[in-house]
Parts: sequence; structure tokens; C-alpha cells
Amino acid sequence: MTILPKIKEASIDLSTICQLRCIECSTSKGITHNGIVGKGQFSISQFVEFVKANPQIKRIEMSNWGEIFLNKDIKRILHHAYENDIVMYCGNGTNFNNVDDDVIESLVRYNVEFLNLSIDGATQDTYVKYRVGGNIEKVFQNIERLNYYKMIYHSNYPKLSWQFVIFGHNEHEIPLVKELCRKYNMAFNPKLNYSTFSPVINREFVRRESGLGVADRQEYKELNKKEYKAPCYHCFSSPQINWNGKILGCSVNKWKTIGDISNISIEDWENSETFKTLVGVLFDGIECPSELPCYYCPNYQKIKETHLSIEGLIQYNNYVPAALKDETTI
Repeated sequence: MTILPKIKEASIDLSTICQLRCIECSTSKGITHNGIVGKGQFSISQFVEFVKANPQIKRIEMSNWGEIFLNKDIKRILHHAYENDIVMYCGNGTNFNNVDDDVIESLVRYNVEFLNLSIDGATQDTYVKYRVGGNIEKVFQNIERLNYYKMIYHSNYPKLSWQFVIFGHNEHEIPLVKELCRKYNMAFNPKLNYSTFSPVINREFVRRESGLGVADRQEYKELNKKEYKAPCYHCFSSPQINWNGKILGCSVNKWKTIGDISNISIEDWENSETFKTLVGVLFDGIECPSELPCYYCPNYQKIKETHLSIEGLIQYNNYVPAALKDETTI
């Protein structure tokens, strides 16, 4: 059986509530709220207990199905993490529309590592076609306030990346987005569209201007012989924990829970039969039982059908957008 390094990072979904209604989002469609994910927010008391029970966890991702800045306890959570030498970051994404000024300051004061801002447009008319209900001017104002506090505190943190999901309706704004990235000192983080909504139009333009060399996920798969951003590594590098304490494993799981931090530590979970079975399925090729979420996951089925190596998808170097990892901006 494959032996993996001990887990030292976790992903805790601080909020599965979101104020926007993005077209293809499982949260806006009500899929997550009606299933095992549910609707709620991770509280400061839960966070304190988690830190106490899991002293080996020193880095925490705080976003997944909802908008983290709607969590009323986020400032206290960031403070407690800072006092316990835990690095906090937002890699999955935040729409950054509604953020109190004292929370923006706390992002700098408590050394949040980075924020991945989901902004699929450079103008309001384009942005709102997917991010329904969003206000791009408010996002820009919040970025400016954050940069102001970074200047006041003489800090480089949090670093910022502009996650831009490429659609047919926004592809023409890629050059303008890159200009704005330079203005706001952000890394350009393009992402391929995962749905059939608004497919790209000028494929060669997208390949060139995005820097990805491909125009969609199918083209990426054909070129690289693997799925685009398959999430299976998540279970072993930074297991996803739902707002109610249920362990989901990866960031796309909407089918089955595989543990609960209210009655088991991450270290104990790593020694559980459930975890061992998960390793066996994803690394050693054993048959996947229906008790695991992988059994219902289309990502796992794609990987299984194409005989791709799950091991090659594991990222023990922690998730950071490529542009930030290289310490470059565009």
C-alpha cells in the first residue's frame, strides 16, 4: 500500500453562503445547499477547537463553495490563526465584493498569505454576465484599500492573483485584465471554462493572450494527456473540511462525507480505515466502494477511463497560482 507524507495543511470552508449568482456555480444553483454540503459558516469556536486538536496543521485554505468574507467571525479567525503561527490563504477564490474595511486591514495585519480574486471581466457589463449580482467597481475599491494597508504596514502580504475564467463573452478583455493586474500589483491567473456556458470564440487569440497555449479543457487534455486541474490530490495534501465539520476530502465532493473533525483529529483520520481505502482507490487501483465520494465523482471516472496516473496529480508543494509561485506579475 502507498505510504503518504503526514498531512500538515487543511482546507476549511468558512462559508457556503454567497451573495452572487454565478451562472454555472453549484451553490447558486442550490445543488450544494440541498446536499451534504448544506448552508452555513464555520465559527470562531469551531476554529479554536480545530487548532487545539490539530497542532500539526500550520497552513489553512479558507475558501470553497461560498464567499469567505460573509463569515461574521473571519476577523477573529484570522487573529487566532496569527496568534498560533498558522498561515491562512484563499486559493479557491473570493469574489471580494463585500468586505468591511477593518477586515481588509486585518488581512494585512495578520499576514494572510494570498488571495485569489475571482473576477471574470474588466468592465461591469462583461463581469456581470457570469458573476450575476456582482459590482466590479466595489471589487476594485476593495483592492485599492487592501493595497493602501499593505503600504501603511510595509507588507507584501497578502499577495493577490486575478483569477479570470475565460469565456467567449470576456476573452476580448484579457489584454485589459493584464493591464489592470499591473496597475493593482496582481498576478494574472487565467482559468479554462469548465462548462458549456459561453465557449471561447477566437481560439488562437485565447491560446496566445492567456499564455496557456490551449483554448479549452479538451484541448488541454489532448495536449498534456491528463485532466485539467483534477482535484484528487486535495484529499492528501490539504483535506477539505465543510463548515459543519464534516470531512469532504476534496473540493468538489458533493456526495459523501468521509469523517468529522468534531470527533476525530486529522492525524487520527489519516489512520482510519476510510483513509486507507481512499489511498488504495486513488493510488493502488483497488475497486472503489460506494461508501467513498469518488464512486459518484465524474472527475474520478474520467481519470479512471483514460488510465491516467493519480500519483502524477498529487501536489505536495501546496496550492499557489503559478504566477504567484514564480513571484511574477503580468
